[in-house]
This record gives sequence, structure tokens and C-alpha cells, in this order.
Amino acid sequence: MILVIMASRFICEIVALIIFGIWGFQQGKIIGAIGVPLVVAVIWAMLGSPNAPYKLQGVYASILEVFLFAVASYLLYSLGHTYLALLYFIIAIGISLLIHFMNI
Repeated sequence: MILVIMASRFICEIVALIIFGIWGFQQGKIIGAIGVPLVVAVIWAMLGSPNAPYKLQGVYASILEVFLFAVASYLLYSLGHTYLALLYFIIAIGISLLIHFMNI
């Protein structure tokens, strides 16, 4: 069960990077499509990932997760995918809450 939850979380993170890339492409073509997800991935790798060198703890880690998933949802909404944005936000936040309450 834990493997399924963690795989779902990983998929949500990858989908977020794809959303950031699509939005970045619309803003700045190739530079935006590469740069925006790269910046988000570096921020996540430095502060939010399980092996992060400066890993945030407690409420700060939760704020970072909610912020990144909320921004990805908003960008998906701004791309014109209202229902997908809402569905993505509910799934991503639900998985994050499940991980936190299960202490995974």
C-alpha cells in the first residue's frame, strides 16, 4: 500500500513539472519550457525531497508542498483546463495529506 501511495505522489510531482513546462513554453518557448520546470525541480530537490540537503520540516514542508501543487493547479487552470486543475489539486493534496497522516 505504501508503494502505491508513494508512486502516486511521484506521478503528481512529475505531472506538476509537465504543467510547469507547458506553461513555460507558452510564455517563453524553449527557454521557458526548460527553465521553469528546472527551477521548480531545483527548489524541490533542495528543500522538499526526502534526501534534500536543506529539507524543510513540519509545517514549512507542508506549506512548500501545498504551494507547489497549488501553483501547478493554477497554471493548469490558466491554460484553460478548469476541471483537470481541480481534479489534480484534489488528488495531489489528498495524497500529501495521506502521507503526512500515515507518517510515511
